[in-house]
Amino acid sequence: MREPGRGNVVEPRKRRPMKLDLEFACTTAPRLQAGAYALIRDAEDRVLLVRAANGRFYLPGGRIEPTETPEEALAREVEEECGWSIRIGAPLGEALQPILSGSVMLRATYWEAALEGLVHEEPEHQMLWTPLSEAASRLHRAADVAALSFEFAQAL
Repeated sequence: MREPGRGNVVEPRKRRPMKLDLEFACTTAPRLQAGAYALIRDAEDRVLLVRAANGRFYLPGGRIEPTETPEEALAREVEEECGWSIRIGAPLGEALQPILSGSVMLRATYWEAALEGLVHEEPEHQMLWTPLSEAASRLHRAADVAALSFEFAQAL
């Protein structure tokens, strides 16, 4: 895999909430979990997706541990999942997404990011560069799809 071109540094923007209209049923109150996720694009306007062991595609990122900031968690998760270090750009927004059959409510924060350098060659997940126009149809989580839509709106 080749390293993407370096872009200009993006000044942080104010986070904007992303509204999702999702239906789910859970007999107990869901447990809240925070996560940080990256929208990583290359020079060909493709989006980096990761394929988990369950075969589903997601934006790279994951759980924020209690001692981490969202940015620290994002950098750690992308390194674990992809084997690359990243430069974190502007925040894109936040979304709530029920996961694990509604037993957990994921509060996902999305960030622009760029790959910087290969850290190790044993990533946890398969990486797939996908045209931006096709990424939404591959993603498993509605919140990840919303992050793509939010990015489309900002680009116009």
